[in-house]
Amino acid sequence: MWKAGLLFILILSTSALAHAEEGGYIVGPCPPQEELDKLGDAVDTSGADRTLTFWEFPLSFKIIYIVGYMAAFASVFKLIPLILGKVRIPQGNENRKKIYRYIQQVPGCTVSEISRDLEINRGAVRFHLEMLKAGNKITLMRAGKFTRIFQNSDVFASSEKRIIAHLKSNTRKQILLKILEKPEITNKELSEDLYLDKSTTYWHIKSLRDDKIILSETEGKYRKYFVNPAFEAALLKWLDI
Repeated sequence: MWKAGLLFILILSTSALAHAEEGGYIVGPCPPQEELDKLGDAVDTSGADRTLTFWEFPLSFKIIYIVGYMAAFASVFKLIPLILGKVRIPQGNENRKKIYRYIQQVPGCTVSEISRDLEINRGAVRFHLEMLKAGNKITLMRAGKFTRIFQNSDVFASSEKRIIAHLKSNTRKQILLKILEKPEITNKELSEDLYLDKSTTYWHIKSLRDDKIILSETEGKYRKYFVNPAFEAALLKWLDI
């Protein structure tokens, strides 16, 4: 756009000069002072006789002047997307702050939970998480099929992160509460008390045992479960008991 405007100005300038030559006058630079001295009174060097208004200039100069302003305006108009881009940055930062506050308040949350509760699309959430991770603000932990997100600080020990991740499952939470209530409970008793299929109970128990949150001992044909004493204090803390 601005290139076309500049070309138009050059064309008009050329036509203006040609018109001036046809009219019997030539506009050029002021001669050196030595030449002016030789001419004497033939040249008036006392200054402008009067100041011309815009409307007294030839039409071609008026057009050049107006087109120049239009070209300048067009150049500014092209900068609008860049200006708007700068305006969007604070909004992006605000979303990042919201996401970080959410992670602080809901440790062990997932991308889908953040997206749902803050009403920010998942792509934007992932982008802001990458920025927070690059700034060492958060850490990610894989737990089963989920990636859990935590504030990167001394707030959570590794054991607490694992407990928080397990407590995100309501079924697993109920199993842990039942084991705390009845230490040395069996898989059969857990299934009956919580109205769960035995295979479902076993699957959750196996996951908790793999992370050493619960331990087991065999007595006869039964395997009994109890909370690992090393995890009990942290478990009680996050269960709000």
